[in-house]
Amino acid sequence: MSVLAPNLRDLMLDPPRQTTTLAGIGGRLRARPEDFRVIEIPAYSADGTPDRHVLFRMTKRGLTTEDALMELCRGCSIPRVALGVAGLKDKDAVTQQFVSAPANVEAALANFSHPQIEVGERRPHSHKLRRGHLHGNRFDLVVRDLAMPRPEALARVEHKRAALVAAGGAWNLFGEQRFGYGAANVDRGVQVLSRARAQRRDQFVISALQSALFNVYLIRRAEAGLLRQVLEGDVLRKRETGGMFVCASAAEDQPRLDAGELEITGPIHGSKMRAAEAGSPAAELEAATLAEFGIPADAWRAMGKNAPGTRRSLQIDVEVEAGPADAVDDLTPGVRLRFALPAGSYATVLCSELQEGCE
Repeated sequence: MSVLAPNLRDLMLDPPRQTTTLAGIGGRLRARPEDFRVIEIPAYSADGTPDRHVLFRMTKRGLTTEDALMELCRGCSIPRVALGVAGLKDKDAVTQQFVSAPANVEAALANFSHPQIEVGERRPHSHKLRRGHLHGNRFDLVVRDLAMPRPEALARVEHKRAALVAAGGAWNLFGEQRFGYGAANVDRGVQVLSRARAQRRDQFVISALQSALFNVYLIRRAEAGLLRQVLEGDVLRKRETGGMFVCASAAEDQPRLDAGELEITGPIHGSKMRAAEAGSPAAELEAATLAEFGIPADAWRAMGKNAPGTRRSLQIDVEVEAGPADAVDDLTPGVRLRFALPAGSYATVLCSELQEGCE
C-alpha cells in the first residue's frame, strides 16, 4: 500500500533540475555497454603486506558487481564472504573496480577466465576491502541520438557546465533508481520505520527512505533560496580535511562557504546522525522534511545499527569535458562526456541535468 503523498512521489521519480532555463542535449545513454565506462578511484593502494590478502582491479562488462563476484567465487572455489569490494557498479556498462581476496587464492585468480570479466595484477595487502573505501569514480560516457547537430550539443553542454559552476556546484541528489519502481522502496522504508524496529534485511528499504528524505531536504532548501546560504545550526564540512562542525555564526561562516572552504551538509537520518543544532533555523528545516513524510523526529532512535545515519554534501564540484564520439556499427555519432564524482554521487543525475531543459 502506498504511504507517500503524490507530490513526494513525483519528487522521487522526477526531481526538478538546476538548469531548466537552458536547453539540454536530449539523446540516449547506454546505447551499448562501452558507452558507459566507470573507473573506480580507490581510497588507498595495496600496502605490500604479504600472505594476508591481495588487491586487484576487476574489469567487467554487462554484469552487476555481485554477479561478477559470484563468477569469481565459482571459478576460484571460494565463498562470497571472502571477497571485498568498496562499491557496486552498473550492469549495463564496462566498469573497473578494486576487489580484495585472501592471499591463498592468488594462483586461482591468475588462472581465472571469463568472457565478461578480466582480473588485473594482484598485489599484497594487509586487510579486506570494505564498502565505502573509495574516493569516487571517473566516468567516460557517450550520449547518442542527439536532439540537434553535434556542434550545438557541445555548446549546450558548455553552457550547462558553466551555469552549474556559477551556482556553486551540482545538486548532490540520489538517482531515482535508488527508490525502486514507483518509489516502492521508499514506501516500504516508511512502513519499517513506523514499526519502530528493523532487521538487517530491512536496511535496503531504510536506505531508500534516508535517500528520499535527503533529496526532499535539498530540493526544499533550494526552493527557499537557501542552498548557498549558511544558517545557524547548519552542520558544515571543511573541504580540506573533511571535518564537520555546527555553525554558531552564519556571519562568520558564510564568507568561508563563498570562498570554497566549507560545504553545507544535509541529513541522512539515523540513530547516530549528527543533527543540526536544536532550536536553530537549520534544525527547523530538517524537522520540516520529516514532517512532510509524517515521520516523528525521534523515530530513528529505534533503528540502532541498522540505520546509524550520516551527513551528505548538498552540492558537488562539476568539471565536465565534452567532445565528439564517433558512430559505431549502426549507432549514431554522439557526444562524449568525461567527469569524476565523489563516492555515492550519481552520474545519471548529472547526465539528466545536461540532457534536459527548455527548447
